[in-house]
Amino acid sequence: MPSPNHSGRPRIGIVLIGAALFLWPTIPNWHPYLFWDTYGYFLQGKAYVHLAMAGVGVLPEPPEVAEGWVGAAGRMLARDPSIRSPTWSLLTYICAIAGGFWLLAAINALVAAATVELAMLRLFALEPAARVLVLAGLAAFTALPWFASYLMPDLYAGLMILAAMLLCFAWETMRGIERLLALALYLAALTFHTSHLLLGVLLVFLAAGLSAPWPVRRGRLLRLSLSVSAAAVLLLAGGWLAFGETSLTPRSPPFLLARSWEDGPARSYLTAVCPAAGWAICRHIDSLAPTAQEFLWRSEDSYWGMDLATRAAMRREQIAIVVRAIAADPLRQLGAGLANTVRQAFSLGLDDFVLGRGAAVTPTDYTFVYLPLAPAATLGLGGFSAVLYASTALAVVTLAALWRRGRLSPGDRRLVLFALAALLLNAAICGALSGPFPRYQARVVWLLPLLAAALALRPGGWISRGRVEPAPGGL
Repeated sequence: MPSPNHSGRPRIGIVLIGAALFLWPTIPNWHPYLFWDTYGYFLQGKAYVHLAMAGVGVLPEPPEVAEGWVGAAGRMLARDPSIRSPTWSLLTYICAIAGGFWLLAAINALVAAATVELAMLRLFALEPAARVLVLAGLAAFTALPWFASYLMPDLYAGLMILAAMLLCFAWETMRGIERLLALALYLAALTFHTSHLLLGVLLVFLAAGLSAPWPVRRGRLLRLSLSVSAAAVLLLAGGWLAFGETSLTPRSPPFLLARSWEDGPARSYLTAVCPAAGWAICRHIDSLAPTAQEFLWRSEDSYWGMDLATRAAMRREQIAIVVRAIAADPLRQLGAGLANTVRQAFSLGLDDFVLGRGAAVTPTDYTFVYLPLAPAATLGLGGFSAVLYASTALAVVTLAALWRRGRLSPGDRRLVLFALAALLLNAAICGALSGPFPRYQARVVWLLPLLAAALALRPGGWISRGRVEPAPGGL
């Protein structure tokens, strides 16, 4: 059978159709989906833009600049309990004031549709009709459109993995501008959330393990590792300029400490050594809640409820505390991490979505607009979550059947294994380090239905007879 034809061009019409389909979940909510953290991204982006405009003389300098430009953003955001990605914060704020949150959702949908269109052409050589069919299926049965309509960076975890697959398996079949766009998307996504950067580091090692001639493997490693390095440099520079800290995560809450506290080792260790150890947390351990979320965010007796000096001390001390706690009880922490990874891997629903909320945006702030009569708020999303579980199960069955019946080339199998490993790594990073929440895995699991549909519809797949040949220079 002849090799698949990768010579076509992505079609803007297909991208626009996909983008329109990916915005349908906004209909039952009457608005793109906000999350509590969206407000923090907005305020942080506002601080950055204000400083940038003041730097060029368009706006007056804020009082915080009196102590110097370096760290001024940190002083403006001194009361913010959680500092977030500078790049996603800027994108959120600029889109919100330029066109409202609908603009950010539209950009999400366009980027998602364009990336999937490029993958369907360059990885699977699907014909235009098949590509439209796959986009429609993704819109109807997977979490992809929900995260395109969600005003958080979670969408880009899945798109980052898909971009990595393009950079690893379709470099030879992509045109020059497509390579640049895939690299740009990968780099941007790496900076949008700390979990993305951690996943990107592990994807470098995953790519290193792929069997391929050394020149091919070297190219993959260079593309992924240089992107990770560039993202790290960008975040370090941003942390120093904005907060005066040479850190990838300046002023980040003590997530690791909170996780180990709930899992047990940190709590047992602190109970044994406080107050003699002198940790800042020692005077609070009797009042802190047992769960990581409440430890961090409840209104009182939490990290959020502490004064700024105590928060800063907890951030400085968390690594030392966690290291000592794990050293004292390593098997307990390892067991909890594995259990949380498994729970995360199978949590795929839409439970974390905030329903019935819109926003009235101004350049200085936004306020919630409550939409209690929106169908999403009155009916919930349980039925849609069930569809996501079903489509994921069907995708796994389809991929297994294609594999067993010899419909996958060796390159296809490496592609599937790469995706499965990336999903498992995502579950480990999010579940073990932060905690299992449905959105963390739902944001990436749509890759399985995409793979199943594309491999089934490609020449030599489920519909065509015969075995598919490896793509030229690709997989």
